[in-house]
Amino acid sequence: MIVVGVDGGGTKTKAIAVECTNGIGKIISEHETGGSNFHNVGIKKAAQRIREAVMESTRGVIPDLLVMGLAGLDSRYDYEVLWENLHELGKQVIMDNDSFFLLYSETRGGKGVIVISGTGSVILGLDGSRKVRAEGAGWFLSDTGSAYWIGREALRYLTKVLQGVEKETEMTKVLMKSLRIRDIDDLIYWVYHKGHKVERVASVSKIVDKASRKRDDVATSILSRAANELGEIASRVAREVRSDSVYVVGGMFRSRTYSREFEKVMSKWKIKVLRIDKDPTMGPLMYALDKINCKLSVS
Repeated sequence: MIVVGVDGGGTKTKAIAVECTNGIGKIISEHETGGSNFHNVGIKKAAQRIREAVMESTRGVIPDLLVMGLAGLDSRYDYEVLWENLHELGKQVIMDNDSFFLLYSETRGGKGVIVISGTGSVILGLDGSRKVRAEGAGWFLSDTGSAYWIGREALRYLTKVLQGVEKETEMTKVLMKSLRIRDIDDLIYWVYHKGHKVERVASVSKIVDKASRKRDDVATSILSRAANELGEIASRVAREVRSDSVYVVGGMFRSRTYSREFEKVMSKWKIKVLRIDKDPTMGPLMYALDKINCKLSVS
């Protein structure tokens, strides 16, 4: 029996295929490609990337069980769109938001809270019987404290600098050089005329973090506000499910300033912050293996 776990995130998509025989599973292969959040890249490209990851990992064989954790699967409408385009990739297909499987990899379905802050942001709490979700409604409606949110705030500040309302900083100098912007017209062109791309705006967060490390007060303020706002929401979810800890994962938690400020918020409520260092693809894969009572061989 062949099972596949897929993590389809905003930045990358990865699949791991395992062949199970007599309750013991051995990895066949794995494959990684670009991001597959269909809200960001479109359903055609998202489906193409997921299909590539699955089929390359199985070496062209349709898996018996396919479990996918997908960024962008935020509503029943999202589920319908994704199911229509992906249900034929496996003989049995299970899909959920990537946050569920990330948390599953730590708690095996028990009580807990996970906070993801990467390109977008999502918070999921489980109390053993129900889900409590926050954020995860896409770049326009939510994604508080995410790389996209941070990039957007930096670009808004740059707009004010170019209009003479705010002062230039190290961050805005690097932004202008990196994005090849000379004036407000160039910035408007970069944001709107090239087509609004979430990943491109989110990539600005790296410049913000680098400027913060060089003691740019504006960059530090943006990161601090992002972490504080996401932290307050996360603490409410943790209290709702009565969890004294939260798991965190995602690119923004690699920022020292961001992580420090997030942990400050958690400490107010005596909530521990635990980092996930597993490959996010292991969540869907573990769920699939548990479902068929198969243990992954460590050899």
